[in-house]
Amino acid sequence: MSRLPAPAMNLWYFMHIRQKKICCSVVVCVSLLLLAGCVAEKTMIPPYQGPARAEAARDVHEPLPVRQRTTGDPAGVEQRSSEPSVEDTDVLLPVLTRINERIFSYEQKLATVKNLEGSLAALADDRKKQDKLTGCQQQIEDILAGYNRLHQQLLHRDSIPSRVLFSGNDLLDLEKKDFGFLEGDCGRLLAQEHPENALAPLNKEVVTEKERAISAAYAAGEYKKTIDLYEQLASRLSGSIPYDLTFAYGQALMKTGRESEARKVFTNLLSRIRRQDQAQWEFTLMQLIGDLDFALGSYEPAKKQYNEIVDAYQGLAEKNEWAKQQLAALDVSNQQSREVKAYAELLRSFLAYNPDRDGYTVVKKAEAYLKAYPYSLVSSSVDHLVTINRKQADAWYNKLLQQVDRLAAEKRFQDALLVIERIPRLILPIDKQQELATRARKLRTAEAINRETTVLAQEQEAQENWNAGMTALGAREYDKAIEAFTKVLGTSYDDRARKKIDEAANLAAREDRRRAAELFVRSGRTHDLWSRKKLLLASRRLLQDILVKYPQADIVGKVKRNLHRIDEEITKIDPDLLSAPMTVGGGLAEPADKAAGIKPDKEGQKSELPPARAVQPDTVRE
Repeated sequence: MSRLPAPAMNLWYFMHIRQKKICCSVVVCVSLLLLAGCVAEKTMIPPYQGPARAEAARDVHEPLPVRQRTTGDPAGVEQRSSEPSVEDTDVLLPVLTRINERIFSYEQKLATVKNLEGSLAALADDRKKQDKLTGCQQQIEDILAGYNRLHQQLLHRDSIPSRVLFSGNDLLDLEKKDFGFLEGDCGRLLAQEHPENALAPLNKEVVTEKERAISAAYAAGEYKKTIDLYEQLASRLSGSIPYDLTFAYGQALMKTGRESEARKVFTNLLSRIRRQDQAQWEFTLMQLIGDLDFALGSYEPAKKQYNEIVDAYQGLAEKNEWAKQQLAALDVSNQQSREVKAYAELLRSFLAYNPDRDGYTVVKKAEAYLKAYPYSLVSSSVDHLVTINRKQADAWYNKLLQQVDRLAAEKRFQDALLVIERIPRLILPIDKQQELATRARKLRTAEAINRETTVLAQEQEAQENWNAGMTALGAREYDKAIEAFTKVLGTSYDDRARKKIDEAANLAAREDRRRAAELFVRSGRTHDLWSRKKLLLASRRLLQDILVKYPQADIVGKVKRNLHRIDEEITKIDPDLLSAPMTVGGGLAEPADKAAGIKPDKEGQKSELPPARAVQPDTVRE
């Protein structure tokens, strides 16, 4: 039961402190009524906003005249008192408020159901779902009418003693209907965030995909996910879900400690396969239900189930031998109650076995049982449980070792160690604990060796890059030198490499600035306007590249002053030239009959611009 909402708790506490002769039935009725609204609803619903709201508010704020019995009236004639009874108002006001809230809540539910009916009619002609919604609507209308009727009865009474208010069964019956609706299929449907999704038909491909997801989750041991996926599919599927998936769902419930719910699933599945003549599942389910009853302490239902197995499979010893041993233990449950209870607990642990959680604990428990009760009637059954569970535990353990080996082969030593560290040691026998400890030590050693090997390989690679950088620097290939020295940053060559990068950047910047200065000087000597523009823009581009490629160079200030000087010259020639379209290579776009950087010589042939010459000191000014 969930905690009472604040209004209910305050009312109960106030009535308890005041001690105003209110009988216990009043407290119980009010508490149940207030509790009904909070079950299966996450938030407090706003008060009812219907036509009677203003009248109710006026009535609950004004003193109610209360009929009181006079001491001198032997006939018990009730007379009006000028002051209301605190007892009556303290009970009536919260009840009226809560009734208003329930009216508002069920009006919302009624609107939701009507919208769902419209959506379902547009999606598909599903008669079963339409009938379900119709039934939900009838329940809502019935409860809503009851609350409205009770609201009117209370609202128009000028005085209602608590013993009269709760003397009938109307309030209790209405509360039971409210609670039953919220806990039923209709209440759960409307409590969903998007109830229309639960009613929308699923196509065959979606159903198949969801069924595969359920199988995959169960095979991976993700039992909580298995339960969630199955229940989501069941809520939207009008037909039945395959036997194997329903069986997996029951197993998942059992392995998460929900054995009673699992028994119900298996019982329904047994009835279903008997109706459809699926005999291959019958024995498994009969034995499983009997074992669950035994494990849960329901000895009589277990006896009935085992007797049914023995009667049905008289000629098959391999099938009824287990049932006979179980019956033998149940027959002495009164004389050997401790032994039988210990076996029931062992059986429950076996049925709910989850390897990631339990490991070898069920095997250990079974061995302890045999040691405590060596002459038990079910000793052979316990041996059978030990054999089965040991295989399950060994398979789980070997799978973990394979995962560790795979991660180690991928040199993911920390991940492999994490797999080992996550295994609780108490669920393993001593020899397995020692084996994992040994593997952990080997993994740490392998990780250390791999780290050293990696460091040596990195040092060798750094040496090679350093040598390549020095070679490129000597050959005045400054960009290659910078690239090679950058690769050794973060190694033992870090400090030396940074100095060499700065050195190469300075040398490259000076070289490009010298070339830019020579182009600038040549632009001043040419008489062809177009060639002059080309040379100025080429010089400008070289200087701009210095600022981008070698920002750490020690001549950046000089480069910026040179750029300013070139911009002034370009502006003198053509103010719009700096914003003119450029070619892909960054040059100035020109007519088709002029090739970039090409001019005719004296013999009428075309040749490239002459090589750069040294800049004269009186030409390039800083």
